[in-house]
Amino acid sequence: MSTAAAAAHPAATAPPFDVEVEDRSSRRAEIALWVVVGLAVLATTAAIYRGFNPALVLGVFVFGLVIVSYQSVLLSWQTLLGAILFVILFIPIRRYTVAAGAPIELEPYRILIAIVLGCWFLALCADPNVRLRASGYAGPILLLWLGILASLALNLGRVNSLSDFVLKQVTFFASYFLVMSFIVSVVRRGPQLDRMIKLLVGGGAIVAVCALYEWKSGTNLFNGLGRFLPFLIYNDMGDAMIRGSGARALASAQHPIALGAALVMLLPLSGYLFHRTRKKYWLVAGGLLTLGALSTGSRTAAIMLVVVFGTFAWIKRDEMLKLLPLWLVLLVVIQGVMPGTLASFKFMLNPSYMLKEQSVGGGTGSGRVADLGPSLSEWAGGNPFVGQGFGTRVTDQTAPDGGAQILDDQWLGTLLEIGAVGFFALMWLFCRAIKRMARRARTLEGSDSWLAAALCASLLAWTIGLFTYDAFAFIQVTFFSFVMLAFAAIVWRDGEKAGHSGGAA
Repeated sequence: MSTAAAAAHPAATAPPFDVEVEDRSSRRAEIALWVVVGLAVLATTAAIYRGFNPALVLGVFVFGLVIVSYQSVLLSWQTLLGAILFVILFIPIRRYTVAAGAPIELEPYRILIAIVLGCWFLALCADPNVRLRASGYAGPILLLWLGILASLALNLGRVNSLSDFVLKQVTFFASYFLVMSFIVSVVRRGPQLDRMIKLLVGGGAIVAVCALYEWKSGTNLFNGLGRFLPFLIYNDMGDAMIRGSGARALASAQHPIALGAALVMLLPLSGYLFHRTRKKYWLVAGGLLTLGALSTGSRTAAIMLVVVFGTFAWIKRDEMLKLLPLWLVLLVVIQGVMPGTLASFKFMLNPSYMLKEQSVGGGTGSGRVADLGPSLSEWAGGNPFVGQGFGTRVTDQTAPDGGAQILDDQWLGTLLEIGAVGFFALMWLFCRAIKRMARRARTLEGSDSWLAAALCASLLAWTIGLFTYDAFAFIQVTFFSFVMLAFAAIVWRDGEKAGHSGGAA
């Protein structure tokens, strides 16, 4: 092209505007990278000069670069939710704190939940793309919190004398509902929900392997996390308990019963993942979750296992019959890996033995049957509608009233604390989710049906399990129950949008 032609058509020789912008952005990014590298070198040199660990300084810079480079993925709501679930799964609650001497216990899960929920609340106010979505549990939740507030208002003297304990319990309980609302609002059915389920089942299988090792060796692998995460401060929980032929595994939970219940709640989801992906390793994960639950030596876990298999047999009878050979193989594996366990549970679950053992009173915690009569008399003698006040039944012996009787029955404890109103509302909440998932399991097809059946089995096992231990005293398993409620709400809500009209529960 001639000079005159080029002058007549300048766009033919001048670089496109987009290319210029891209070049300038690339140069800025390169300059910024070299600035960061220079700052990292200077900071590392200063750390060495001052006697600090240079690896920690470099780690901060690398962490910052990774966050900036992959912020769209790492700072997504689903990733932050995954981080919460990961921390609750693997960092034992009550056993580790981040800083000592603070007004409140700075446990990792509390810090992470506070940060994530705080960012979410701000996003709800400022970002029109972030919306609060209904869970479908408005009725029971409203009634439950009205019952809690009424129990506090009508028992002011008792509440004031235990104000610190009550405030802690109320905030704890509120956090479960906030996390549930967060999950319902940021997760959709499909790949997003499946990723959360895979994290829970895969992480639960790892915890189960650690529990089996602890059952065999007596060594809890989660007690050594401080060696890898030096900012964690370990609080000793005491020696392992023994039942049957081995130690009662604790793993990342607060108590063997809570660990067994948590692993059983995750077990049904492994069946869903197998039918969703047809990958046999999810069946292996289910087997590990079963073995891990049994390693706790917990009757509650065994009862919940029966409920899980019974629920699947009720909803998926034909499919369960086809899988009968796998259940026989699982029994053989249990007997081979954990000899004597099945016989021990058969003896412990014998109705006559259980009735005799649980009818014995005395001590800070009596048998479950022995607690029924005195507790019901205590409930009837007070305010049977709103109870004694939410959070006022403190079993800590340092409480002003010397500590209340430990009740291995969460439903009974709920009846005493928030009365018939709160008891009914809480039962309504879980039964609504169970009923909806049972209906979805029967009306949907394929893997979607299995997801609904799995959530139904998990929530029904949890609800029955509440009769056998004080579940709300154990944070990890209680969080899992509200996570399952959130998953059930997502399945129900998205199914309604897709035109699956199952009616209102």
